[in-house]
Parts: sequence; C-alpha cells; structure tokens
Amino acid sequence: MSVSSPTVSVIIPAYNRAATIGRAIESVAGQTWQDFEIIVVDDASSDATVSAVEAIDDARIRIVRNPRNLGAAGARNAGIAEARGPWIAFQDSDDEWLPRKLEKQMARVLAEGADHVAVYCGLLTLGGLESREGERLSLRYVPRSAIAQVEGDILSPLLVENIISTQTLVVRTEAIRSIGGFDPGLPAIEDWDLAIRLAQAGTVAFVDEPLVQQRFSPNSLTRDDARQLEARILLVEKNREVFAREPRLLARQYRIIASGLRKRGDLAGARRWIARACRIAPFDARTLARAAEISGRSLLPRM
Repeated sequence: MSVSSPTVSVIIPAYNRAATIGRAIESVAGQTWQDFEIIVVDDASSDATVSAVEAIDDARIRIVRNPRNLGAAGARNAGIAEARGPWIAFQDSDDEWLPRKLEKQMARVLAEGADHVAVYCGLLTLGGLESREGERLSLRYVPRSAIAQVEGDILSPLLVENIISTQTLVVRTEAIRSIGGFDPGLPAIEDWDLAIRLAQAGTVAFVDEPLVQQRFSPNSLTRDDARQLEARILLVEKNREVFAREPRLLARQYRIIASGLRKRGDLAGARRWIARACRIAPFDARTLARAAEISGRSLLPRM
C-alpha cells in the first residue's frame, strides 16, 4: 500500500455536509481493505465541510476544492480526474459503508481470470423515498429480488430501472474515463446514465449483500420529484437508441414519464408521451390502460 499509488481511489463529493462528512469518511477509513486514498471534493460549500475534513488526521485524505458549485456529477468528475488508483469507488457524504465492502468487492474483480469493468454491491436504504419525520423506519434493498440478472451483461435490467447506486460501485479508472465519467447535464439519476454506458463497455460483477447503508438527507435530490422526472426524460432521450433495442422497455419508460407529467398536471405532455408508448407497443395491455386513464383524466372539467 502506498499513498501515492493506491489500488483504489475513493471519491466523496460534498456540498454543505459538515455534519455528516466525518461519518462517511470514517466508514471508508474503517474498511478491512486498506489500500486506498480518499479524495474529498468540496463542491464550493458555504459551511464548515472543509474544516471538518481537515480535522481528520489521515494522510490518505486529499481535498479538492471546486471554485464554484458543479453539482454531484461535476464534483465526482473532478475527483475522477485526480484519482491515482487503477480502481475508483464512490462514497456519498451522508451514507455509510459496512467494514468489509471494499474487501469483498475487490476479491471479485482481482480474482484470477476476472475481467470485469466494475463491481457493485447491495444497497440498504434507511427510511425510503417517502419517509418523513415521525414515521417508522422502513427498509428497502437494491437491487430488488425480482431482478434476476444482476451481474455479467446487465444492460437489459438497467433499461428497466437503476440497480447500481453510485456509492455501491467500484469501477476501473480507465473504463470510467473512457466513457466520459458522469453527465453533468443531468439534474439527477446521473448514476443510472453512467451504469447504462458502463454496462456496454464490459461485464459487471455483483456482491449480493447490503454493504452500503443509505440515508436520505432533507435536501437530497432523490426527494425532488420534478427534478427526477426531468432527469428521466433527458436520460431516456439521450439513450433512446439503446432503449430502442427492447421496445417493450422503452414503452415502459414512456408510460412512467406520461404518468409523472399527468401527476403534476401537464395533461398535454402526458398525452404526447403515452402516444409515443402506444406507437411502440400498440397491443401492450399496460400501455393501453395508461392511455385510457390519461384520456379519461383529460376530459374532466377543471375545478
């Protein structure tokens, strides 16, 4: 192990995370696999995030300070540019890794004969997307047990939903650089877009254990439904040629977008997107049912 030439570069983007960044770093520093560096990318925080990191006495920590806020994708890309290791892992500033995460993942990708571009692990979300203060704790495991194809060629399941959250991923540095890193043009779900592109570059291994615990902060982008919908539209349009290889799955994405637009009151937009789904899958029962539902809603008088 060498600070100047680690096997793994762990990138932690942080924006106003003074209260939680220490815990995130500790969960990395406490790994049983110790051959890593930690790159904290401060994304122009206005709080004491940098001071909180500087207070941690660990020679493996480097701080990259963005002169202006670049967002999560831009911050991670800044870390990718600074990485010294042949492998890159990502941690979020308010989540935690379990102690054997890196050990178990690196065992997969460094095994004799292995040639994966990446490895990910299970994610346990604490609280869930809908949890609010005062509600009981709920747990959700990603990827869902209904997803059968979780390693190897995983492009098809990725066209259904995102099964690789960024903080579960360990990826070859050359592979993520070759596909251009994260797309800063996406307002959210940039990890899903990255996974779709990465799955086309090679096989992906999986450790089926909840080695990452995710908590949702009050300002988490995952809570912003409007931003999520906007990002989904951009992601589907950007990767439309890939989705089009499986028309049924492309129609599914169009249905989801149509439902989101209807939910926020954009009935004209909902009709446009469900029409696209109908053109692709004209005999799909779910698509036809959603089209009828949207048409029925559009005929209701405005209150």
